[in-house]
Amino acid sequence: MKLLMLCLGLTLVWAHREGNHDVVTSNFDLSKISGEWYSILLASDDMKKIEDNDDGYNRFRIIEAVYHEYILFHNMNFNNGKEFQAMLLYGREPDLSPIIKTRFQQICQKYGIPKENILDLTKVDRCLQARGSH
Repeated sequence: MKLLMLCLGLTLVWAHREGNHDVVTSNFDLSKISGEWYSILLASDDMKKIEDNDDGYNRFRIIEAVYHEYILFHNMNFNNGKEFQAMLLYGREPDLSPIIKTRFQQICQKYGIPKENILDLTKVDRCLQARGSH
């Protein structure tokens, strides 16, 4: 039993040391957020509203960020007494690791957004996006 407790204790210490200490979940430094970001993943509990580019009052908040790697937003949209939510993942590079994308999926599920409502924007032709913005 003592050996089991020692192993458990060492495992917890190791897991704590291995954790990503760069993840920020509050008291964000806005100066570290500025700069170039790429759209990576988009999710919503009502994808039709996203496709329709529905207007309304939006309330954004940052869920978490690793300033040099990614930032995750939660958006609530309120329009004519109806509301929907969207999650947005941006990266400093055009794509992010599967670990971060899986983390995004987990957070979406926590907010009631199913996995099938997650759109991987890294699979969209960015040349077409750039032409459409001019």
